[in-house]
Amino acid sequence: MEPVSPENFEEWKHHPVTQKLMKQLKQDRETMKEGLINNSFDDESEVKGRCRAIAIILNLEYDDLFEATLKVETNE
Repeated sequence: MEPVSPENFEEWKHHPVTQKLMKQLKQDRETMKEGLINNSFDDESEVKGRCRAIAIILNLEYDDLFEATLKVETNE
């Protein structure tokens, strides 16, 4: 796999397709949160898990993906 630099990651974050995806995820998360408030779901724990997963994706940073990889590579 080709190495990803912090600059590549920033380009990806600001790419129009990535921006569209993140916008859609934010909207989906808000819809799920509204559904939780209105008791619209049978399995609230599943929906809460989805909301947490989306939050992780929305807040993703370069170090979250590559810091552990760099530590493993330098320890080998």
